[in-house]
Amino acid sequence: MDRPRTFAGRARAHRRPLSAPRRPGLYLGVAAAGAVLANVLVVPEPGAQAEAGTAEPVSVAQQLGLTASSGPATAPPDLQPLVDLAASRSSREAEQVAAQQAQAAADRAELDRQQAEAGARAAAEAAAAAEAAAREAEVAAAAPAAAPAGAALITNSAGPVHRVVQAAADAVVANVPGAGSITLGGTRGSAADSGGHPSGLALDYMVMSDAALGDAIVAYHLAHWDALGVDYIIWEQRMLSSPGGAWQQMEDRGGATANHMDHPHVNYRAG
Repeated sequence: MDRPRTFAGRARAHRRPLSAPRRPGLYLGVAAAGAVLANVLVVPEPGAQAEAGTAEPVSVAQQLGLTASSGPATAPPDLQPLVDLAASRSSREAEQVAAQQAQAAADRAELDRQQAEAGARAAAEAAAAAEAAAREAEVAAAAPAAAPAGAALITNSAGPVHRVVQAAADAVVANVPGAGSITLGGTRGSAADSGGHPSGLALDYMVMSDAALGDAIVAYHLAHWDALGVDYIIWEQRMLSSPGGAWQQMEDRGGATANHMDHPHVNYRAG
């Protein structure tokens, strides 16, 4: 009688034999051989390689299908905002340059204006200084010059008197008591006698109300007529042209000074 098989026995009966171990080296060799064979099959012939080497180059424009008759490229709709932004930036830069140029021109104009004003002020100041100097010179010319010791002080407003006149005044002041304390009027451009005060050949001995001093000054001139170079004398509305002559009455000129009531007027000859 056969012994019944157990489950373990059945399992051993159906177990497959173990497969042979894998061989990686063999697989790699087969793969390499296949690659070499494929390379041999696909390598082009030398003639084909030469033809490929002599092919003419193709430009980018030809590759893109662009020709000389093609119009300007239009930016795609999605790039149009960038184009607008670039144009706006260029416009702003141009406006900034124009504004800078305008500001520079305005600054230059302001500088020119300031320089012109400074020049005008300098010119005005120079003119004022020149005018002041001229006035000072005029006043100095009109002021009596400092007389040497013993010399008569003569008031001149139109230049100095002649030397003969100065010498006569010095003699009168030195020899007639009280004559050194009065005013002696010399040159005066406004006088009517062109040969007298304007030319520096006349003196007014301003005795004012001291008629006795006036008489003494006239007497001294009469006594030294030629030595003093006297031409004529006017005193108390009378005129004397020579030491031995007679006094001539003059017309009324309307006032004490005009009628020579307050001063003897003596005209001298140019030496």
